[in-house]
Amino acid sequence: MPQSYRNFVGVRYRYRTYDSHLNSQLLRTKETFQTTELWGRFYPTQRIQMLAFIPYNFNYQSDAATSSRLNGLGDITVLANYNVFNTNMDTTDRAVNHTLLLGGGVKLATGRSNFVNDGSLGANANFQLGTGSTDFLLNAIYTLRYRSWGWNSDVSYRMTTTNAQNYRFGNRLSGSTSVFYVTSAGKKLTLMPNAGITAEYSSRDLKDGVRNSQTGGYATLATAGVEAYFGRFVAGATIQQPLVQNLSGGDSRAKQRLQLHVTVLL
Repeated sequence: MPQSYRNFVGVRYRYRTYDSHLNSQLLRTKETFQTTELWGRFYPTQRIQMLAFIPYNFNYQSDAATSSRLNGLGDITVLANYNVFNTNMDTTDRAVNHTLLLGGGVKLATGRSNFVNDGSLGANANFQLGTGSTDFLLNAIYTLRYRSWGWNSDVSYRMTTTNAQNYRFGNRLSGSTSVFYVTSAGKKLTLMPNAGITAEYSSRDLKDGVRNSQTGGYATLATAGVEAYFGRFVAGATIQQPLVQNLSGGDSRAKQRLQLHVTVLL
């Protein structure tokens, strides 16, 4: 996220697509998830960082004969991080700067979830606009910068609860690490290309206390992107390419992902 010591508000767009039911020609489907998200960061005190994410989802699923769409508000997330240390907080000119933030938050059940396992298209717990559950998150973010070069790593863990349909998604662990370089591209324009690796793991879901073997799994993705800073305005683009994956017991395959954002520093 841009300028770790600044308040901001912006819009973020995410695109993900999956091929599912890979072992069945009859049930094979393509699922596309698009999210337009309002996001913001605010410092009520110098040490406390508050973040909010309000998503609006566009889900699309199709097979050889039919298709299904779901559009609407997703699950709102609120996070609070504590600056354990942040050398950007003072005016000392240093060759090396670093930041460590630790925190957590809550994902609210604001997105509609109406999963009915009747075998029809759209009968997929992951295809819903939300999970139907209130979940809790822990996260850590570390950034190290030496002059124009930098390294960023983060890790997040989501602890889920059971929703009203007695369905519980698996707990999820994700992390990423990347290097970046800051360079001037003119009087007011600064570019920050970056590249790295993202890894994700999810345990299996539970329905009525029974584990579903066709859920959960892991994926490792290569990530490349660029951030552009122009005064108070920041724009960014990131592409992720799966390298290794085993999702839903091998019954689902993630494809390329795209993320875009436009942000205003306050």
